[in-house]
Amino acid sequence: MIDEHSILPFNFFSYGGVYTGEKKNFRYRLARTGEKGAYILTAWFWPGPFSFGATKEELITSKEFDFSEEGREQAIEWLNGIYSENQAEWESSVNLTEMDQNLKHPLEL
Repeated sequence: MIDEHSILPFNFFSYGGVYTGEKKNFRYRLARTGEKGAYILTAWFWPGPFSFGATKEELITSKEFDFSEEGREQAIEWLNGIYSENQAEWESSVNLTEMDQNLKHPLEL
């Protein structure tokens, strides 16, 4: 489970901060998105081992939340739910030689 206290407080996102984390093969990201005056908090998750920018878009899932402390808490709860639903998969080791051959390492792009 992702500990709510390990993710920076809401004020961090107010200033445009982007928080990324991982738990075994479960990668996640939280960031402020949207336009000024209509900000939202977006949470993403994807399978490891690569970073957000080096992972195929179709492997990344996102959900939007209210831009508030309550939205931050709901995003963490949502991420924990996703992790719990597939915990065995997330905790399995990643064997890079068995990964999808179409997945390119960032240096190969």
